Amino acid sequence: MPSERTIFISDIHGHLRPFARLLTRLGYRPDRDQLVLVGDYISGGPDSLGVLRLVRDLCSEGAVALRGNHEEAVVNWMRRGMKPLGPVRDSLYRAIAADASLAAFLSTLPYAWEGERWVAVHAGIDPDKPHWRQTAKRDLLTIRERFYARPHRVGKLVVFGHTPCTVLHGTHDVWYGSDKVGIDGGARHGGQVNALVDAGGALTSTAEPV
Repeated sequence: MPSERTIFISDIHGHLRPFARLLTRLGYRPDRDQLVLVGDYISGGPDSLGVLRLVRDLCSEGAVALRGNHEEAVVNWMRRGMKPLGPVRDSLYRAIAADASLAAFLSTLPYAWEGERWVAVHAGIDPDKPHWRQTAKRDLLTIRERFYARPHRVGKLVVFGHTPCTVLHGTHDVWYGSDKVGIDGGARHGGQVNALVDAGGALTSTAEPV
């Protein structure tokens, strides 16, 4: 059965309680909705591990979780020998690495998701490539103005996080472009966690302050 709604949430950045409240406000049901989480679950808020564990559990029920640049940083750090970092990152990264299930989960996160009307990526796609799937992984995780300020050739709306909506239009609320939608509500910097909801092509948004 097709999902009644597709729900996109991005850039939770360790804010477990606002994230959980947002899911409750949305009335999210895994048997009815397709939840797509668009990366950057850690760093910034008080409970990065709690967010990761909830994301992992949601994926076991059918949600899709994409990789953000913060998850990529942890995976690369583990692969390169877990050298000491600054005290904040070192403590978080080592706690993730010590949980074998979370460490394995991060290593399997995909870079993109494509639906009937959407392509979801953490940061954006390369508008100069003939096909969006030719975008370099680094750009999928970190591209900014070269993507959001220019049209692309995907033929579907691209939903993305990474660039705070305040940069795109001066507020934390979801930004609607002509061929893309930005949903990073700036939770890492005291803003909000945004959700974009597609119900049969009708778009709405909901937010929870951090």
